[in-house]
Amino acid sequence: RLTAVLERVARDADWGRQRPRQDKHLLRGRGLAGGIYKGMSYAAAVADVDIDTQTGAARVSQLWCAHDCGRMINPDQVRAQTEGNLVWCIGMMLVEELPFSDGRVQASSFADAPIPRITDLAPMHITLMDSQAPCTGAGETAMVAGAGAIANALRDASGHRFSRVPVRASDVLQALRP
Repeated sequence: RLTAVLERVARDADWGRQRPRQDKHLLRGRGLAGGIYKGMSYAAAVADVDIDTQTGAARVSQLWCAHDCGRMINPDQVRAQTEGNLVWCIGMMLVEELPFSDGRVQASSFADAPIPRITDLAPMHITLMDSQAPCTGAGETAMVAGAGAIANALRDASGHRFSRVPVRASDVLQALRP
């Protein structure tokens, strides 16, 4: 089943296709990752990432995910859950970092917390695998693939493996310095 989701997401994303570079200040990368959630549900993801070499800003430009959680009772809900997982992955990798000062979190509300906004999101292409396997639950399955795919796309674009998250613009600029 893991092989099936990896093969499907690669096919959906046209893995191997070169993405054209739009200008001299743009680096592009693609990443693939897959995994098994709680030993029973399967997901694989492909992420396309763009990096602005002048500002260091990294942005996920597109995401694909293939998801197999066995027989689905409500596919629309599984799709929504998968999309939410992928938004969380974007947040973990590029946005979410709670500001601390004097040992306290400084954000007092969601408005102050650095979480993904609608403008941070990429088009998402979700494939739910038709399966006759027993239901294993959607839960947070896409989390096992989404963040890894984004990390691998950042590596592909920048040539650098980032070792902490979120990856900030200053981290990217430092990695791009000769």
